[in-house]
Amino acid sequence: MKLLITLAMMLPLLFPFGIKATGRNDKPDGPATSYEFSYSSTAMYPIEYYHVFRDEDGAVRIAYLLNQDREVTIIPGPADLFERIDKATADYNLHKLRGTYTPRAHVLDGYGWHVYIRFQQKGISAGGSNAWPPQKIYAGVTTINDYICSVIEASSEADVLSRKDYSEYRRYY
Repeated sequence: MKLLITLAMMLPLLFPFGIKATGRNDKPDGPATSYEFSYSSTAMYPIEYYHVFRDEDGAVRIAYLLNQDREVTIIPGPADLFERIDKATADYNLHKLRGTYTPRAHVLDGYGWHVYIRFQQKGISAGGSNAWPPQKIYAGVTTINDYICSVIEASSEADVLSRKDYSEYRRYY
């Protein structure tokens, strides 16, 4: 799966004038308060979905779905996860992500992605359909996702707080 994502991201390098990027994000103000990423095909459920948030008690939680599974699994996240998101956002200038990336050619099938990082003031929202931002900026999203994946991989069944059907989960978050 990682190879497929990497190849999809390399297409703009091979055909840089085939990508149309529109919209802008303002530089965020204050620390991150939530992070959401999805990578999808034309199937009903995403290929990958990550949502980092604080529960009603202020504890960090990671909700995730992998391999187009139907269920979203929720586990505890490390206390410093939002600081890591803030650092990657600053280090990679993620506010420079454009709002929408699309190919100039008409494509009816393929893959889409979206990232949304909410801050105390403002947010960063970007996504694409069969098109990706420059690797230098998108590496920040990859850095965040890789860390989230490492936390997920290190978790066990005993860490699972709950599971919810994706469509039910999305209605509430």
